[in-house]
Amino acid sequence: MTALRNRFLGVLAISMLAACAESSGAGADLPATVVEAVALLAEICTASDGKPRADEAVKRVDLNGDAVDDFVLYAGWMVCENAWSVYGDREKVLTVYTGDGRGAAPEVFAGSVYDAAIETTAAGAALWLSVSAEACGRPRAETFAEETFCDRAIVWNAATRRFDYAPLETIRLIQ
Repeated sequence: MTALRNRFLGVLAISMLAACAESSGAGADLPATVVEAVALLAEICTASDGKPRADEAVKRVDLNGDAVDDFVLYAGWMVCENAWSVYGDREKVLTVYTGDGRGAAPEVFAGSVYDAAIETTAAGAALWLSVSAEACGRPRAETFAEETFCDRAIVWNAATRRFDYAPLETIRLIQ
């Protein structure tokens, strides 16, 4: 019975994502890898007696400069009504998928971040991630209140076909 319930919840989550994407103008044509990842987040919410809202969970943007949409999935952009902290009260999962223009999108970056922001300039789009401690080039503090936080972009590495953190010289300390 549990397996049947879990399968039902998975199908329900995928259906909800498609409906949310369609109503938000994002379209229901998200790649299967992205739909599956959102469905897993939705299932976590549903298992906590929450109601998932995924309409803002995925952002489309060309991050690697190939003129094809890439997909950023951030748990912090997903709402879980009635279970508000289910995705964590601090760091949350973020995953980037590169679109191939034919409907597929492999995962090319995954991390745990405090926030995420997409910046668009004349040079293109960049994804800035709020991170702490070692990711900012600083040692981990003894307490969370003393921690160092910064925004750090990710950059495309054409050789590995993955995103990596930009050099530490580019960080923006958060005061």
